[in-house]
Amino acid sequence: MSRIRRDRLALAAPLLGFAALALFKPSDEGPTFCPFALCTGMACPGCGMTRAVSSLIHGDMGRALRYHPLVLLVAAQVLVGWFWFALATTGRVQPISNRVVNIALISTGVALLAVWALRLASGTLPPV
Repeated sequence: MSRIRRDRLALAAPLLGFAALALFKPSDEGPTFCPFALCTGMACPGCGMTRAVSSLIHGDMGRALRYHPLVLLVAAQVLVGWFWFALATTGRVQPISNRVVNIALISTGVALLAVWALRLASGTLPPV
């Protein structure tokens, strides 16, 4: 696959995901695809994020934050990363360094685990 084709696919994929989430209203009904939830019967650290993003797209901030409190952080990271990648492919900015990406990913992982532990202790994990 050529680099140009790969870059176009990488730029289009989030837009397709956004469109798919915009088509459907989030619901607690329906199947669970999370392997952790299927094996343990309880939500994983990321459970609720898809429904939270869908709620955010539909303009329901309160519901989005109830599904997952870190939805704004993750949405901001995805948007910044997507725009930065778009600018980097045109040569307007340098690609984000691996060190910065790793720090962001590890910090987000720690935050997801911390929120999950707090929600588990308080009994506020989303339904699975």
